[in-house]
Amino acid sequence: MKKIFIPLLVSIALFSCERWEEGIARDIVLPPHNPQIAASLFIDSMDSTLNATISKTGGLFDTTSTNVIKNAKVKLYRDGALLHDLNDFSNNQTYYKFLAEQIGIVNGALIFEVHHPDFETVSATQSFPEKAVFTTKVDYGGTTFFDETSDALTISFTDIPEENQHYLINIHAHYRSGITGQDTAEYFPLYLETTNQNATRINEYGILLSEEGINRNLAIRFATGINSINYLFQLEYRITVSTLSNELYKFYQSYSALQNSQGNPFAEPVILYSNMSNDIGCFGVSTTLKKWDG
Repeated sequence: MKKIFIPLLVSIALFSCERWEEGIARDIVLPPHNPQIAASLFIDSMDSTLNATISKTGGLFDTTSTNVIKNAKVKLYRDGALLHDLNDFSNNQTYYKFLAEQIGIVNGALIFEVHHPDFETVSATQSFPEKAVFTTKVDYGGTTFFDETSDALTISFTDIPEENQHYLINIHAHYRSGITGQDTAEYFPLYLETTNQNATRINEYGILLSEEGINRNLAIRFATGINSINYLFQLEYRITVSTLSNELYKFYQSYSALQNSQGNPFAEPVILYSNMSNDIGCFGVSTTLKKWDG
């Protein structure tokens, strides 16, 4: 066996060398990387500061991280007229502008544009969605949370005809009395549990819910993790609902998929959703409404 095995290895090696000489295996020359602007801006109706992240893309074999682009012209237009310049540069390396008050729901088409003499100008267009129409109901001790008694909080959304609504939901708890020594000035974010099959978790506290293109009323029920019945305090829930533009909703969906794929070697590659003109970066808007119950 050894006498047969050794000549076989020699034959394979010689055959491989001949194939290399024939040019079957050859170097692949990659084209040079052409850096582009990577721009992102997310605006909510309650924002009083606008912050845009402007950087440039890097090549496959670049050894340095992507760099923030300085001296860019960052502008926000409404129906073609200049609304805001975001040309101040912060310590967090973002382009920003402080507003005198909340931006509110801006009517018309908003255009986010970034210009720099060394790069191709990029832009994207968005419109603020209508605010959500919803009611809330707390059922004290009405469900379980990890086998423990918990309050149940139901949010019921009224359909807005011809609007494909997408919601980002956050709930905080506020202790209104200090009987148990709780800080009555602070709102605590809650990790919510729900059995709603259309709900998607995007971070530790945020839940996505969508009409998914069907005009209909929606309802979602949460276990809050707090048992108000067995504790001596007055509790108030703050419900925050942000109605997302279609593009911002798609971005959050892709971001959630990216987070879920981390550490999974069998997960399919995830590309973050982009709506900028060069398909790199995202411009999204949302309209937020808060209610209190309890």
